[in-house]
Amino acid sequence: MDRKGCLVTFEGLDGCGKSTQVRHTAQMFRDQGFEVLQIRDPGSTAVGEAAREILLNPRYAEMDTTTEILLFAVARSQLVVEVIRPALDAGKIVLSDRFYDSTTAYQGYGRQLNLDMVHRINAIGAHDLVPDLTFIFDISPETSAERMASSGKSPDRMENEKLAFHQRVRRGFLEIARQNPDRCRVLDGHETEQEIRGKIYKELLKRHYI
Repeated sequence: MDRKGCLVTFEGLDGCGKSTQVRHTAQMFRDQGFEVLQIRDPGSTAVGEAAREILLNPRYAEMDTTTEILLFAVARSQLVVEVIRPALDAGKIVLSDRFYDSTTAYQGYGRQLNLDMVHRINAIGAHDLVPDLTFIFDISPETSAERMASSGKSPDRMENEKLAFHQRVRRGFLEIARQNPDRCRVLDGHETEQEIRGKIYKELLKRHYI
């Protein structure tokens, strides 16, 4: 591909393996001589990390759903303006651990907020930026819960939600992929780390990204 900036996002339920694959994918691009920036959403800016602490803290379990989605938009807006846009303009590859598809899945489908409203807020928060490619790692909510329990980490505010919530979120991600077939590639998160890495590599080759 031409040496121009590119935004690749990684989505899925907690424990799906996306964060691991962000690291592998970064190395694939670096091996081809690209400058790579790894980020997370929410996060990767001072504003974003502050919002992340509030959003994921179980202390705020009673947070209003509109407050929640607006906080995600606040974090994302700062991320786009401060980090993503400048990196893309400089010709860097930006790999984001979550982006606005997570908001659609978690708040739109999981929280069952009005999807038109969710899409409008997402567009504002992302300053109309659309990822070039999105990998969605599909696992069952049961597998997600098992993996998070075995990680030894205390569950955050989202992870504490009931199984039905995570089932809706999973359906949301799959619906996003169905509606955006050119941008989204669904990967089976139950496969081995090496198998998934190989499929990502093939997808990047097919799109002439590497």
